[in-house]
Amino acid sequence: MRGKVRENGNILLVANYESGVGFAWWLMENFWVEIARYFSGKGRKVFLMYPIITSIPKNILSAPVTILNHDFSDRSFIGKRGLKNIIAVNGIKSIYLTDRPYWDVYYLLLRKWGVENIVLHDHTPGERPKSPAYKRMIKKFIYMLGVLSCDLYIGVSRFVYERFIATGCLPHRKCRYVLNGIVPIDLDQRYRFYAHDEFNIPRDARIIISTGRATKYKGIDFILKCADKIINGLNEKKVFFLHCGAGPDLMMFRKMACDYGIENNFIFAGMRDDIPKLLQSCDIGIQASLGEAFSLSILEYMSAGLAAVVPDNCGNGEAITTGLNGMLYKPGDLEEATNILNNLIHDEDKIKYLGSNATISVREKFNIKRTNEELIQLLSEHL
Repeated sequence: MRGKVRENGNILLVANYESGVGFAWWLMENFWVEIARYFSGKGRKVFLMYPIITSIPKNILSAPVTILNHDFSDRSFIGKRGLKNIIAVNGIKSIYLTDRPYWDVYYLLLRKWGVENIVLHDHTPGERPKSPAYKRMIKKFIYMLGVLSCDLYIGVSRFVYERFIATGCLPHRKCRYVLNGIVPIDLDQRYRFYAHDEFNIPRDARIIISTGRATKYKGIDFILKCADKIINGLNEKKVFFLHCGAGPDLMMFRKMACDYGIENNFIFAGMRDDIPKLLQSCDIGIQASLGEAFSLSILEYMSAGLAAVVPDNCGNGEAITTGLNGMLYKPGDLEEATNILNNLIHDEDKIKYLGSNATISVREKFNIKRTNEELIQLLSEHL
């Protein structure tokens, strides 16, 4: 399916958060820069609209994109009038959205105001229940109308693509997916004991690392339970867990570590800007999220040569082939996850085998360069 390919008309990129927000939005910033470079080279102007402007990332400042300040989610009369004016004054004909509704009455207004192409890139996590028959009929009718929906839906994994169709009831012809990617980590033996020295961990100890926001959704409580089983249950006192990331549940997790009596072996490092160095000095990377569209943390573990241990849910199986470049466990199965971790702790050769294959996987399949090329090729046909 090809959209209305335009040779003129400008493009609006819509940010959902203020300009200074980090987290995984570095990936979206990367996409915005690539889109701006490509389409500005075709003689089209690209605008990036933030709801709030604080500090602007350097890569955005150096890109051929014009920054605008307006909240796309503002449905008030003033908000609608402001967006309508932005579209008219700047000659906007195409809009690129991220993690927005699959259908929305607002899309009809956008088309009335002159927008011809709407693209939605979906990174949202989680599995969704299948809709009952009557809801599927309603959704299909809405999408048949066209004006209330987008022209193209891009998933970050095949899992999201299948979710589009199975639970979103979107037309196949409007759906595509481009696998997420990262900048491969440059491995450097100088960082072999970086985390050990940074956190005063014995150099002969195993380190199991996790990264991400400190929330229950990310499964940090599950990782703490694994740590309790290994450190206390199996008496593995030379195993240390390291979590990098801040979040609303951090204090609760710290208390859990104390309650388990593992606070000396479970380190909460908070937000870090040296993740690549830390990863290279660890042995195993664990993830326990309730569901990611396509986890960047897992790709980072793999790129650093770690043995990744992750739940077999959502898009994880698209990155990990268990026993080849990582290990999958049944989501929520504490015994299976603990057994996998314990076996790896005592098998240096298996860690190296999984890590070596994982590094190759990221370099060849989950490289951000490939992701950008595939995304731009797709957008060149629809914006």
